[in-house]
Amino acid sequence: MRKLEKNTRRYFVNLFADYILSKFNKKDNTIIQVTDCETFIVVNGITTSKDVLDLNEIKYEFSNWFDDVLTEVNRKNLNVIDIIKYDQEIKDFDNKWVSVNKDLYVIEEEPTSELTCNSEFPYGHSLGCGRSIVYYSHYMFNHMYSLLNVDQVYFYYTTEENEDEDRKIKVSCDSHINKDKIESLILDVFDMDLTSFNDRFADYEFFHDVFDQTKDKPFMVQDRLKDVIIIF
Repeated sequence: MRKLEKNTRRYFVNLFADYILSKFNKKDNTIIQVTDCETFIVVNGITTSKDVLDLNEIKYEFSNWFDDVLTEVNRKNLNVIDIIKYDQEIKDFDNKWVSVNKDLYVIEEEPTSELTCNSEFPYGHSLGCGRSIVYYSHYMFNHMYSLLNVDQVYFYYTTEENEDEDRKIKVSCDSHINKDKIESLILDVFDMDLTSFNDRFADYEFFHDVFDQTKDKPFMVQDRLKDVIIIF
């Protein structure tokens, strides 16, 4: 996940996207993208929800909560264009490659210049729209970095199964341990059940992924550490 410097345009658009997302039921599949065009803010999105949000009300609420951020990025008067589409058919994301780092937040290179600034995945995305896959990937490898002796892993999550009814996951990293053994260990220890995993986010506000990047995250726990063992 990208490390976001506070009180920057990128911080603002991702925070606003996640704040809007927090107004939807977590069971809804929703994607919100906020684009800062300087003179106005475009809120694009799709959701399975039929309940239309009052974005003007949310805008004023957000302004009261995060006045310091808006002051720093010179966006005190938010001129918002709402183009969210409701009651859409959006299936759960069932496969995705995820880059997972030992440090949850990593610094990424900023563009030399940009006229607009967009929020970006996983910010603004609901659990069913890939966020849960990202969380689960971090959850698993938070148990395994010391064993693998690496700082970064590429992980492919999928619901597809092979003839043995095992998930057809993939792992790519520079570990001294054979990738087949790593994949076997993952399948032995982690059940890949995102439905039950998502229960731990019932009281978690996603905008804390942006607002407080030092806060303990419910997915960065090591409750299966005793089971993470490879026999050579």
